[in-house]
Amino acid sequence: MRYGFFGWLVKTAFSDTAFAYMGKEFPTLNVDAYKDRVYRTYKDIVKRTPSIGSARKNMFVVTMYSGAFLIALYKESDGLLHEEKIKELVHVLVYSPLMAKAKEGKSAFTKKEIKRRSQQAKWSRDNIQRYPMNWFYYFSKTPDKDEYYITHKQCGICKLTKQEKVPEITKYLCAIDYYTFKMQGAVLDRTKTLGYGDDECNFHVMSQERAKEIGFVKRPDAK
Repeated sequence: MRYGFFGWLVKTAFSDTAFAYMGKEFPTLNVDAYKDRVYRTYKDIVKRTPSIGSARKNMFVVTMYSGAFLIALYKESDGLLHEEKIKELVHVLVYSPLMAKAKEGKSAFTKKEIKRRSQQAKWSRDNIQRYPMNWFYYFSKTPDKDEYYITHKQCGICKLTKQEKVPEITKYLCAIDYYTFKMQGAVLDRTKTLGYGDDECNFHVMSQERAKEIGFVKRPDAK
């Protein structure tokens, strides 16, 4: 991938929140030196990762850059970001000011959003040979309901963590989906994810009203 605008954008969106968190949680950490290491590693990860297409065609482009930044934070932490800390960091980054503003007031169920997801799911399948690092998935909408299903058969973040030899953090990055859908007024039901070693990610996404209508209760095997 090119570092370019999206490389800069993700770094800008996450940096203040990420390094403030690290400084607070680990008072002995030399944050300035850590920041320099993270920026270098992030740029290196971006540059060695194959393209997954343009942002106009592929809504997961920013997701891939975000994954690269999180991996850089983890790699350069010298073991400080163990299980509980990486989970906390993912949460605070998703709710960082710029991320929250980007999702504020955005619904997961507008006609534009549904059309985009449907088109890009087909594009992902049609172009997987050209962009093998990309996601490969299916999308289906429940007629006349604020409800849809996304089935990922391949995941770009799983491929990225494998490339960077840090597969142990993949499942913590999967949690981002719950946060981002919630910010868009949606409820996510999911019991299988590629990040946990399953054969697919089985997203069931519904509005809060639809969840109440069907009596949805989060299952103990949610992932």
